[in-house]
Amino acid sequence: MILDIRLPDADGIDILKQIKEINPLTPVIIITAYGTVENAVRAMKLGAFDFLMKPFEETEKVLITVKNAIYQGRLERENLLLKSRLKSESLFSNIIGRSAIMQRIFELIKKASEVESNVLIQGESGTGKELTAHAIHMNSIRKKSVFLALDCGGLPENLLETTLFGYEKGSFTGAFKTTKGYFEEADSGTLFLDEIGEASPSLQIRLLRCLQEKEVIRVGGTKPYLVDVRVIMATNKNLQEEVVKKRFRKDLFYRINVIKIDLPPLRDRREDIPLLAGYFIEKYCSSMNKDKKVIHPKALQVLMNHEWPGNVRELQNVIERIVALHTGETITDKDILEHITIFRGEEDYDFLDYPYDKAKELFEKRYVENLLKKFPKDLNKASLHAKVHPATLYRKIKHHEIQK
Repeated sequence: MILDIRLPDADGIDILKQIKEINPLTPVIIITAYGTVENAVRAMKLGAFDFLMKPFEETEKVLITVKNAIYQGRLERENLLLKSRLKSESLFSNIIGRSAIMQRIFELIKKASEVESNVLIQGESGTGKELTAHAIHMNSIRKKSVFLALDCGGLPENLLETTLFGYEKGSFTGAFKTTKGYFEEADSGTLFLDEIGEASPSLQIRLLRCLQEKEVIRVGGTKPYLVDVRVIMATNKNLQEEVVKKRFRKDLFYRINVIKIDLPPLRDRREDIPLLAGYFIEKYCSSMNKDKKVIHPKALQVLMNHEWPGNVRELQNVIERIVALHTGETITDKDILEHITIFRGEEDYDFLDYPYDKAKELFEKRYVENLLKKFPKDLNKASLHAKVHPATLYRKIKHHEIQK
């Protein structure tokens, strides 16, 4: 903007203030025929790009000033955008993805971080449910307080209740002292409950009361304790279906399903696989003090074609195993196929999904397994049937690590 100080119905300096309040990145060049040092200094302090005197004796100087102002404005906008991107990437430094579906997830995480509502995260095992919960916590007003995580499917019911709600001294055998539970320990922070779909009916009732009343009663006690906890729950089940089948309380579902984040399986965001693979290769090469490795395009194609039933966690484990054991500089398709674990039913193989050598290997293993099922206690009969020497059959069994 080129702005004169003296205007028919306003003062240019006042207009400059308003411009900088509305859009600080707009470059403003002040012009006047009544220039004073005081006006110039005042304008520059308010953020003017330059101060020019009328009449313009050097037109070229005006043009250069305008070009520089435009260039400076563009630089400032790009710098602001870069800072915004860096900040965004740092907010989700452990969640990798540039696909459209992951950008929507990032947006949901940001929105969930700005409020105190309960969050339900749904997704298959290995999709990053705890990472998502932690990202919400770290970008919320509770980030300076504790983040506690508990797997509801990994503990027996009675132990899960005492872990969550605490217990009073003498409430059961071995309760030698009063102990706080996770809800009290996470006071003013965030509590992440994974696999909430595994919670028993009695635990669901206690959780519902806790979420409604914002208080807990320890096991064996009667006194309620107020708690200020942000609760984020996650499951690999479809809780709506669990409610229909009467395995999950409808009222608890409504209570926790305020903000819902559905994490996609890796097979639904294959465009993120090269980014993830590169990230994990760099990470493990650095942590293991290994020379930098590159991945061959054919190897990348194998990664892209795999179904990844274990999702990002499976990909991470495969890359970690390759970096730990691989001695070459380039990771090939053979390296990938050697370390990918394939879980398929006996009739599920489509051998055309694989290169010839790998398909041959898979077929041989399945053939030997079926041969041993047909002749479970007699290798000689099995070798006669297959028309191979018993020693050859034994080597195949050992090579494929088949249990006889």
